[in-house]
Amino acid sequence: MLYKPTNSDDVIDSRNILDYIKDKDNDRDFELENFVKKFRDEHYDYDKSLEDLEFGVFFIRDSYFEDYMWDYFLEVNQIDEALECYIDIEAFARDQQYNYSYIDFGGEQYWYQQC
Repeated sequence: MLYKPTNSDDVIDSRNILDYIKDKDNDRDFELENFVKKFRDEHYDYDKSLEDLEFGVFFIRDSYFEDYMWDYFLEVNQIDEALECYIDIEAFARDQQYNYSYIDFGGEQYWYQQC
């Protein structure tokens, strides 16, 4: 049985959602199917949005977004540990949200990078 993504996950990979929906051993999950439909409905090209989901879209829970951006920032930039206290990660995360859209999943807001 595959892992079932839920709205309590900090980060959800769209490939896990699709794999769970496609697995014949699982009962039909209308909440996940509705999530995929809602994502596809929000895009101008319905078929292209499915390709994006199959390629992998990461959905980041709103309450975890700042932590996710901190990890992203440190991964991309080589910062000396002594200088980390000078980084305004709140401002960085706020600025990054301009490149993200959000979607509701079971009453929780999830951010995903605009394609």
